[in-house]
Amino acid sequence: MPAPRSQDVLVRAARLYYLEDRSQGEIAKTLGLSRSSVSRILSAAREQGVVEVRIHDPGLVGHVADLEEGLVAAFGVKTAFVVPRPRGRSPIEVVARAAAHIFEERYPRITSFGFSWGAMIDRFAGFVDVEPINAALRICPLVGGLPSDAGPAGNTSLEVLAEKLRALSFRFESPSVVESPETWSALMKESGIRAAIERAAAVDLAFVGIGSFGVHNSRRVVAAMHLSESEAALLSRQAPAGDICGRFYDVTGRPLGLPTSQRVIGISEEQLASIRGVVGLAAGVEKALGVVGALRTGTLDEIVVDEDLARAVLNLAGAE
Repeated sequence: MPAPRSQDVLVRAARLYYLEDRSQGEIAKTLGLSRSSVSRILSAAREQGVVEVRIHDPGLVGHVADLEEGLVAAFGVKTAFVVPRPRGRSPIEVVARAAAHIFEERYPRITSFGFSWGAMIDRFAGFVDVEPINAALRICPLVGGLPSDAGPAGNTSLEVLAEKLRALSFRFESPSVVESPETWSALMKESGIRAAIERAAAVDLAFVGIGSFGVHNSRRVVAAMHLSESEAALLSRQAPAGDICGRFYDVTGRPLGLPTSQRVIGISEEQLASIRGVVGLAAGVEKALGVVGALRTGTLDEIVVDEDLARAVLNLAGAE
C-alpha cells in the first residue's frame, strides 16, 4: 500500500492541475512521479478537502439550492440566490459578483434601473461587464448620497454604471441623511428632490443593500442623523433590526417611525414595495438580523446572500 502523500504535494499537484490547467503527464514530469501516482494524488486532494468541486449553473456564480428553498419557504420571496461559501474571497465580493451576473442577464429587457448605496452596491457596479446594447435604459439612485461617501453627492456607482452601459442617468443631488426634521421638511419640498424620488419609484428593477442595525453603514447612517438623547432613546425602544435605503425596521419587518423617518431623503418603504422587481443584497453573518427583518418588510422580491449568512438567517428565524 503506497505511503500517504504530504499536504504540500497534494496542494502543488492540485494547483498545477486545476489552476494552471496542466495535464497529468506534465504534472508527473514536473513532480518526478508516475502518471498513476498523479491520478491518486488528485483523488486524495479531493477526498481530503484540499480541492472542492462545485457545479455552477450557466450564467450564475453558483448557488446552494437547499438554502434557497429554505429562504423562499420561510419568508415568501419569489426567488433566493445563495452563493456558495467563498474560498479565498470575501463574502461581499462573491455576492456582488452574483448580483452583477443577475443584472447582466436582465439588462437587455429593462428600461429603468435603480439602486441604493453602500459597499455592496459599489462592488456590484464595478463587477458589471456587459456590452452596452440597451439604448433605452435609464438609471438612477433610490436615495441621496451616503453620509460617508467620498463621491459627488453619493453618485459614484451611478457614474460607473452609466459609463459602462452608455445609459441615460439621473443624479440625486441631495444628502441621504439630514440632522433635523426641519431640514428634512424643507428639502422634501424641493421640486428637484421630489422629481428624483418619483423617478426612483418608477424603475423596473432595483438593487438594494441590506443593513443591520449598529453594523457598517447602518451605524454611520444613525450617527449622521445627530439624534438627541431623547431621540436615541426612542429609536432604541423601537428595537431596530436593520435598514434599506436608510429606512429602518424591526425584526418583524415593521417600519420604524420618528425620529429616523424624518431624517432620510429618498424613496419610502411604500414606494420601494411598489417597484416590480426589488433585489436585496447582503453578505456576512453579522447582517443576519437585518436580513431577517428585511425579508419580512414585504419590499423584497428576491434576495442574494452568501451561504453562511443564509444559514444564520434561517437559524435566527427558527430560533424565534
